[in-house]
Amino acid sequence: MSLHVSNSVGAFQQGEINSISDANVLLYEDNNLLGEMSVDFNNQDSIYILEQSGYWWGADQIEPIYYYTFDALPQVGSTYSIEVEHSNFESVTAETTVPEEIDLTELEIIDNSDLSDVYLSTLNLSFFDDPNVNNYYRISLYVHTSGEVEDEDGEFESVQKSYPLILYSNDPSFSQGIPWDGYSFSGRRVFFSDDLFNGTQKEISFDFEYKIDAEMNDSIFLQLTSFSEEAFNYYNSMEANDDSFFSDFGTEPVPVFTNVENGAGVFASGKSIYFQVIP
Repeated sequence: MSLHVSNSVGAFQQGEINSISDANVLLYEDNNLLGEMSVDFNNQDSIYILEQSGYWWGADQIEPIYYYTFDALPQVGSTYSIEVEHSNFESVTAETTVPEEIDLTELEIIDNSDLSDVYLSTLNLSFFDDPNVNNYYRISLYVHTSGEVEDEDGEFESVQKSYPLILYSNDPSFSQGIPWDGYSFSGRRVFFSDDLFNGTQKEISFDFEYKIDAEMNDSIFLQLTSFSEEAFNYYNSMEANDDSFFSDFGTEPVPVFTNVENGAGVFASGKSIYFQVIP
């Protein structure tokens, strides 16, 4: 389990956002104290401070990020809460309940290249939705490919890369995403809840622009994630920001979800499983 702590700055306030590495962070499981989380200084991440360009490669400043960690495996169905204290700030709290793993019952990929010149393949999947809880999901489809590229000296070297495919669907459960070419949803990942199919067998179909070729060395992986409610609300609000359209008259702001009391941010949980679709 890991957690990043920083100060926050209002939209119209002066100041900088800085990582905080000297807070007292207590972790609880089902209201029982597990212990104090400690900063892992051996693993560093980075935050990009954007003031002009709005893109990470034009960042004006790069600040290191260190995470508070606790060596324990989260248990499905358990509720975890944190209490963060620092002498310069108000104490903050947050909690999350770890969701169940998704039980996938069907997974198939179909070659459509003889029917379409664009949407060359279809992915069909099915899983059972637990009727006893509200469930929240995310689906992504990744291509992992390898090959050789020529460097400046004319030498060839092996490279590998992974990237998410754009998915297209008319499933009524998908409220986010951008309509495109007759599809009600298009996007590289889809977030959805079980509001329209609670407690039933859910069948989903995606089309995508990728030709299945047995002679290629590519692999396709399905990432299927079950989210806690707070994780779903946070990522859904981020997607709403990404999907908003800009115009000469501006756009309506979309508030980003937070479940941190006396602060801003998100403390959430999820469980991802990966399935190799091809080969």
